[in-house]
Amino acid sequence: MNIETQRKAANPEQPLRILGQETVSANNHKPNPDPDYIVQRFLFPGEVSMFAGPSNLGKSAIVASIAAHVAMGRNFCGMRVSRAAILYVAAEAAKGALKRAYPFLSQTSARAAAFEVLDMAVDLSNPDEVKQFAADAAKFRDHHGCTDLLLVFDTLNLCMGDGDENSSRDTGRVLANANYIAKTTNAHVLIVHHMGASESSRPRGSTTLTANVDTGFTLHKADDNQPDGTVFIRVNKQREDEKPAPMAFRIKGFEIGENRHGEMTTVPWAVPFEPGSSLVEKSRPKAFKKTGPSVSSLRSEELLRVMIDLHKQDVQAWHKPKDLGEMSGEPFNGIRSNADTMRKKVRGALDTLLKEGKIEECEQGVRLRSARPPVEGDSPYSPLH
Repeated sequence: MNIETQRKAANPEQPLRILGQETVSANNHKPNPDPDYIVQRFLFPGEVSMFAGPSNLGKSAIVASIAAHVAMGRNFCGMRVSRAAILYVAAEAAKGALKRAYPFLSQTSARAAAFEVLDMAVDLSNPDEVKQFAADAAKFRDHHGCTDLLLVFDTLNLCMGDGDENSSRDTGRVLANANYIAKTTNAHVLIVHHMGASESSRPRGSTTLTANVDTGFTLHKADDNQPDGTVFIRVNKQREDEKPAPMAFRIKGFEIGENRHGEMTTVPWAVPFEPGSSLVEKSRPKAFKKTGPSVSSLRSEELLRVMIDLHKQDVQAWHKPKDLGEMSGEPFNGIRSNADTMRKKVRGALDTLLKEGKIEECEQGVRLRSARPPVEGDSPYSPLH
């Protein structure tokens, strides 16, 4: 090595690149103790997961349960959740996905949730279609005013075009394209797949389907000692964090009304067991301290977010504070079980928004403040306690 080469090596004028890509210094890297998540310790932005299970055991109902909790910003199986927009690619049965989401999204508290179903297959083996889908998914996320995005592909075999799930080449291409979507949109991509008839611990098809995902989890039926309809999911692979404990559910019927013959009609409903039950170990994540906005300001921002979403649906409608509290997400989760405290904190958050001039209030309720100047005959808007 000559003197000039040694000088450039010791004092590089520009970052070193390998095949055009900058290297990352391991010496200077410090892991983030507080990584972003969709569901803490389970689903992370910019990653791909695969959920596999036998047919007719409740896969789609559980995916709908996960997605509904995320869309509503509600803790899931004892794990914290970041509210995200949900785009559910229902390649197999759009009506089935909508039915399984209905028990959650029919609640008043879900009116402001961003959960939409795409009634078509997306060919994850087609680079051009994947590129267009990624661009559209990013617009979908921004349209709903969300920072995070959860994309569900249900199921794999209908979202890989002419590909063969037993081919490592075909499945590798599909997962590479799924990773492209996850990285370019910073979404979590959840792919639903089947288990083989003789398999009970891995997805059907090529081993690439387990090797090339960030998170892998499977669905299992509980033993006969548990109530009918009891199932659980087990996380078999987790690259980002420690594996969460098994999560148990009761698949039951949710009554939606009577048919023309006076018979009650139900849809599948995946109800998570409470953490600490006989099927789920107590593994609540430890609380962490994090600097940032106060809880009060986060609650005000959350109620403002709800009212902005409702304003898009009807600019004239007034909304009761109690209803807004029910539609709120994560900032209110810790006090939701105490009705009196919930009422006071919602009231306090609304008062803050009133003082800031962002909302208006009358005897009918509150709503986003109109952009037009007041005219003669308008009711005076002031806090009502």
